[in-house]
Amino acid sequence: MVAKSYQKLIQIGEPFVSNGRQYVKVQTNKNTTKTVRWYTEAEYARMYPNDNVAEDQKTTVNQKKILGFEKGYITIFKGNTYDNKDYFKLSKARYCRWWGWYFVSTDELPDDLPEDVEPITLPWELVGKDDNTLKSDSLITEAVESLIYDADISEFQGEIGDRLNITVTVTKTISLDSYFGRSTMHIMRDEQGNCYVWTTSAKSWTEKSKHTIAGTVKDHRTYKGVKQTILIRCREKT
Repeated sequence: MVAKSYQKLIQIGEPFVSNGRQYVKVQTNKNTTKTVRWYTEAEYARMYPNDNVAEDQKTTVNQKKILGFEKGYITIFKGNTYDNKDYFKLSKARYCRWWGWYFVSTDELPDDLPEDVEPITLPWELVGKDDNTLKSDSLITEAVESLIYDADISEFQGEIGDRLNITVTVTKTISLDSYFGRSTMHIMRDEQGNCYVWTTSAKSWTEKSKHTIAGTVKDHRTYKGVKQTILIRCREKT
């Protein structure tokens, strides 16, 4: 999410990574856009420790109507929406940080939708409450991801605090910059397909490399439909 001062502006496109940090473009007026930081929930909580939710979650206005659920649903998309962002920008589609590009229920879908996207109906009941306000970010994310991402074979491993001994292959690495310097997020899979994430400044393994490690389970999270076991204090075995 963006800082408070930008939360009422229209977001243009999806968040993107530059130099290890996430950004998003917002529309400041009819013809001008601005690139601003996009914060994770943890980063936002550190910036605004007294806020449990963003300002647009606290509003008492009719969010159901504002977001286009007049008929009780909107149409979101599964598939390659990022590469088709120019198409959506030129259409009647709107963009929302919770579910990406979408069409409101009072608009008909175009006949020329890109072949690599699939329209999905998102009912208000999955993301909204009876008072016409939205549910929490975590509940919205869970509902949307269950619709737009295919089932993954990964399962959570261990309990919080457990020490795991596993052999994993690095599937992706992401460089991150913070106040404490640069670190690398390692996304890894074991032989059964279970997903692990370890972020450290001490190592920067290459993608497709294989490692036998011991690591402590810090958390269990679901990202884009994939159950991830978050590790800390990892040590490579020889």
